[in-house]
Amino acid sequence: MPKTETESTQRLEQAARRKSMLRRILKRIVIIVVIVGLVLATRSAVQQWRFEASRLNEEVTQVELKIASQPDSDERVALIQKRDQMRRSLPTLGNLYWTRIAMAAALYALGLLPNAMVLGGWLSVFGHRPNRLLIIAAQTLGHIGKYVPGKAMVVVMRVGALSKASVPAVPATISVFLETFMMMAVGAAVAGVIICTLPVPPWMLAAAVIGAIVASLPTLPPLLQPITNRLIGRDTRLGSRAWAACASGWGWSILSWLCIGSSFAMLVSAIPSAAAPPDWKTAFLSVWPMSTAAISLAMVIGFVSLIPGGAGVREFVLATILGLAIGATQALLAAILARLVFIVVECLMALIASRYIQRFSFYHAPSS
Repeated sequence: MPKTETESTQRLEQAARRKSMLRRILKRIVIIVVIVGLVLATRSAVQQWRFEASRLNEEVTQVELKIASQPDSDERVALIQKRDQMRRSLPTLGNLYWTRIAMAAALYALGLLPNAMVLGGWLSVFGHRPNRLLIIAAQTLGHIGKYVPGKAMVVVMRVGALSKASVPAVPATISVFLETFMMMAVGAAVAGVIICTLPVPPWMLAAAVIGAIVASLPTLPPLLQPITNRLIGRDTRLGSRAWAACASGWGWSILSWLCIGSSFAMLVSAIPSAAAPPDWKTAFLSVWPMSTAAISLAMVIGFVSLIPGGAGVREFVLATILGLAIGATQALLAAILARLVFIVVECLMALIASRYIQRFSFYHAPSS
């Protein structure tokens, strides 16, 4: 082989090695950034929980001091009853309803799956039909990316997973954005419909209505067509396929929000209260409408805020809406518990998705 050809081959091999090394470095950076984001979000939720628990314990202590200073009287009996009620409402591990928390975790995991169908629907509009399990894995893996500032990591992780099936970056990115916009639009719409019947601040109702409209616009085919043509560089002729994806996307997204709302309602019922504990069905059904509206709007506003995981924003919205029905303290505890449970579920599902992506070779099924 001539010397020039040998040198050219060596340069290509060196370039390939550098590219491979760069990919490994970037992958490790992504993993580190995501882990840091998850740790910070979890730590913040745990600190909030401990603060609320400490505050309630202090209130119990104050009541006990009053009992000690009171002679035998009707007032002392009333204080003892109040103390016992407060003790039942303390957010200790023993007071939580763990069966309901487990049910909530299962419902939330179920609620994350329908949006993979939405993503798959948009991918098919652009002529790409990868393995359905890959789509589910990509969608699931992306959820932990929202704990990174700016949430761009969501797109990076999902597009990276879809590349295993040779889905080009541009249509994959567009599909991920469309799925996200549709999820937020439907969430805002669900919240708006329920909130109309609740005595919430006007800005919350306005946020739901505006959020539904703004998030829906990019998913409408007449507006989507010129954008995709420009990004892809050719006439995509979306036509009826886009309208079908839009319609089915709303259906899948509604199912997702109903599952997530049910999950949060179950978590609300798992928080101890001073009242006598009702059976789980009664407790669940009594808070389901408001819980569904609260979690839908909270997650939408948290997403728009671009704060990692919507930290603080989600809790504020949840406490404001739920506080109308169950009290500010229990509402805040439910919001914190939801943060912790959702993070655990997302991490476990992301771990399974990551293993699946690493172990299996995926195919790209071209459109017929």
